[in-house]
Amino acid sequence: MSSIYLSNAIFMMIILTIIFLRIRYYITWSPSKKYTMIFIGMVELYVLMDALFMKELLGKSGNFLQFKLVVFFFYLVYVIMPYVWHLFMQSYMGINRSKKQRFAEMIPFILLVLMVLLSVPTGIVWRFSRNRTYIRGTFFGVFAVLNLFYYVYTFAQTFFILFMNNTKDVRYLIKSALFSAVPLIGILANTYIIPLYGAYPFQPYCLVIGALLSYLFMVEHQQDQMEFEHRKRLSKALELEKESTRKAKVAGEVKNAFLANMSHDIRTPMNAIIGFSDIIAEHPDDEEIVKNAISKIQASGEILLKIINDVLDLSKIESGKAEIVEMVTDLKQMEENLKMMLEYSIQKGMIDFKVEDQIENPLVWCDVTKLQQVLVNVLNNAVKFTPAGGTITFSCVQRMIAPGFAEYKFTIKDTGIGMTEEFQKHAFEAFERERTSTESKTEGTGLGLAIVKKLVDLMHGDVIIQSNSGQGTKIQISLPLRIATENQLHQSDKAKEYKIGLDGMHVLLVEDNELNAEIAMEVLKNKGILVNWVPDGCACVEEIQDKEAGTYQFILMDVQMPRMNGYEATQKIRQLADVKKAQIPIIAMTANAFEEDRKHALDAGMDGFIMKPFRVDEMMKVIREVME
Repeated sequence: MSSIYLSNAIFMMIILTIIFLRIRYYITWSPSKKYTMIFIGMVELYVLMDALFMKELLGKSGNFLQFKLVVFFFYLVYVIMPYVWHLFMQSYMGINRSKKQRFAEMIPFILLVLMVLLSVPTGIVWRFSRNRTYIRGTFFGVFAVLNLFYYVYTFAQTFFILFMNNTKDVRYLIKSALFSAVPLIGILANTYIIPLYGAYPFQPYCLVIGALLSYLFMVEHQQDQMEFEHRKRLSKALELEKESTRKAKVAGEVKNAFLANMSHDIRTPMNAIIGFSDIIAEHPDDEEIVKNAISKIQASGEILLKIINDVLDLSKIESGKAEIVEMVTDLKQMEENLKMMLEYSIQKGMIDFKVEDQIENPLVWCDVTKLQQVLVNVLNNAVKFTPAGGTITFSCVQRMIAPGFAEYKFTIKDTGIGMTEEFQKHAFEAFERERTSTESKTEGTGLGLAIVKKLVDLMHGDVIIQSNSGQGTKIQISLPLRIATENQLHQSDKAKEYKIGLDGMHVLLVEDNELNAEIAMEVLKNKGILVNWVPDGCACVEEIQDKEAGTYQFILMDVQMPRMNGYEATQKIRQLADVKKAQIPIIAMTANAFEEDRKHALDAGMDGFIMKPFRVDEMMKVIREVME
C-alpha cells in the first residue's frame, strides 16, 4: 500500500513541478505570481511530507525518532499551507487589507503553530502509545476545525464580495467557488470521512487540483489582461485617430478660411494698385489724378506689405527666432511718433484720439521696434473698428516695482464695435477674426492680436482684453522695463549719428530683376550715388576683378540669381588675392525675409542686410551703418 501511495506522490510532485515552472517562465501577471509559486511550492512540500508520513505510518520502518520528526514536520506544513492559500486568494481577488485586518487574519495561523509546537511535549494534537503507535490527540478535533478556518473564510469571502458588488459574471462566480471549494472538500474528507490508516491520497490530489486550477485561472486571467490591454491600446489608437482626423479637419477648415481671407485681402490692395496704375496710364498729364492715384497705390502697397509682414512676423516668433534687442527709448517721444503714424487714418476716420500718461521716468531700456509693433497693431485695430465720431484713448501709467525697474501699463480704449465674449477666448489665436474683411469692410489677416500676445510674452509682459459687443474694447499691456538715464540716452543718440556722406560714392548693384534694378538705381541716384548694374554673381565677380581696387565703395548684392547666387559671389570676392578688393563692403538686398536668411548672408561674408520691399530711409540707414 505504501509503495502505491509513494507512486502517487511522485506523480503529483512531477505535475506540481511542471506547473511551478510554467508559472515561473510563462506567466507575467505579477500581482499573484509570487504567492502562486509559494502556494504550489507548499503543496509540493505537503505532498512529500504526506507521503513520508503514510510511509512511516503504514510501513513501520522501526526508526522511531525518524517517525516522530516526519509527523512533526508534516503537521507544521499542514498548518502553514492553508495560510499560504489564504494569502494567494487575497492576492488573486485583489483584496487590500489594513494592518489590523492582516494581523487579525494571522491569529488562527499563530494558534495552529502553537498547538503543533505544544503537541510535542503534551500530545494535544497527536501522540504515540507505549508501543509507539501514532494516535490523534485530545484536541485534534479542535485543531482540525481551526485548520479549516482559512478555507472556509476564503470560500465565504468569495461569495460575499461577488454578491455585495453585484457581480453579474456567472462564469467567474462558478470558477471562484470551485477554486475555493476544492481544498475545503479535500481537508473535510481527509479529516472526517477517510480512516486514519486508509491509504487514499484524496487530500493531496485535491490540493494538486487546486494548484492546477490556480495555474489555469492565471493563464486565463493573463489572456484576459492581454486582450484588455490590446482593446485599450486599440481604443486609444482609434481615439487618437479620431482626434487626428478632427484636428486635420479643423486645420483644413482654418487653412481654407485663411486662404480665402488672404486671397480677398491680398486681391483688394492688388486691385487698387493695378486699377490706379491703369488710371495713371490713361491720364499721364493730369497732375491731380496722377497724385491721387499714386497716394492710393502707396497706401495699397502699405496694406499689402503689412499682410505679408504679419505672416512672416508670426512665423519668426513661433519658430523662436525673434530676439529682444534693448536700447534706450524715450516713451514720450514714442507716443508722439505713434500720433504722427496714425494721424492720417484717424483724420480720415473722423475719430477723436486722446493721449493720457502718468510717466515719471519716460526713459527706459526696451526693444522699441517690438514695443511699437505691439502698440501699432492694437491701435490699428482700434482705428479699424471704431466708427466715425468715436473716441480712442491711449494712456500709459508707471508703477515702480523694484529699484531701477517699473511696470508700464499701456491702455488702448476705444468706443468701437467691441468683441463678443466667445471671440475673446480665441482673440489671441492666429488667423482668428470675428468678422471677415468683407463683413467688417476692413483688411487684415487675423494675425494682429496673435503677434501682440507673442511679442508681449517675449518681453515678459501681460496683455488683457476687456470688451463687450457694441460697447467698445479696452486692451491693457503691462511690461516690466528697466529705467534709463539722460546720459545713456545721449550716448545712444551719439552712436546713431552718421559722420559719412554718401554723395558721389560709386556702388555696384547686382540684381537679376530689371524692375528691381531700375527702382534701386533711381533711389540711389536721387541720393547722389553713382550706380553700375550687373545681372548676376558671375558678372559681379568679373567686374570687381577687372576694375581697379577702390572703383566701387560698396556692393548691393541680390541673393537669388541665375548662374551664381549672392552667397557664392560674396565668398569668391572675399577670397581674392587683392586685400582691398576682398574687403569691399557687401550689403545683401533680398526678398528672403527670415532671420536665418540674415544669418546666412552674414555667415557668407556680407556686411549688411536690406529686406525687400525696402523703404528709402531704411536702405540709406543700413548703407551708412555699413560704410562707417
